[in-house]
Amino acid sequence: LVAWADLRNGTRTDVYAQRVNGGGAVLWTGDGVPISAAANNQSVPQLVSDGSGGAILAWEDNRTGTYDIYAQRVNRDGTVQWTADGVPISAASNAQLSPQLISDGAGGAIIVWLDFRNGGTPDLFVQRVNGEGIVQWAADGVPVSIAANAQQSPHLISDGSGGALLVWQ
Repeated sequence: LVAWADLRNGTRTDVYAQRVNGGGAVLWTGDGVPISAAANNQSVPQLVSDGSGGAILAWEDNRTGTYDIYAQRVNRDGTVQWTADGVPISAASNAQLSPQLISDGAGGAIIVWLDFRNGGTPDLFVQRVNGEGIVQWAADGVPVSIAANAQQSPHLISDGSGGALLVWQ
C-alpha cells in the first residue's frame, strides 16, 4: 500500500492511496483511491497496516484554514471505511503537523504529531483511534511532552501490549 499528496485537482493537494501486488501491478483504481479530497490542502500522508489487508492513514489537513490531523481506514479492496474525507484526530487551536503512526494490534492505530496549541514551539500529543474510526483517548489527544522549547521528530514503536514507546528530539 502506498499513499501520496496529489495535485490533480489543480490548486490543492488531496490524499490518495494505491495497493500494489508483489508483481508490481496496481490493484485499485488506476490513479489511486481518494482518501481525502476535502477543501484546501491535505498533505504528508502516513500509513500503517490495519492487519486485515487494508491500512489506516493519517495526514495534515487544512480544510478549516489551520492544519489539523485527520485519519481514514481503507480496506483491502480500496473502499474507505470511515466518514468521507476522514475523521478528526486533533482539531485543537493552532496547527497540528507531521503525524506518525503505528498499528495498535487491534485494527486501530496510535498517532503522534507536533502540536502548536500552546504557542510558538511544538509539543507532542498522541491519540489512539480504533478500527471503527472512534478516538479512544481525550478529545484532541493526550500530551506526551509539553516541556519548555520545542519537542520534535517523534518516532513510535509498539510496546507489544496495544500501546507505544515514543522517542523524540
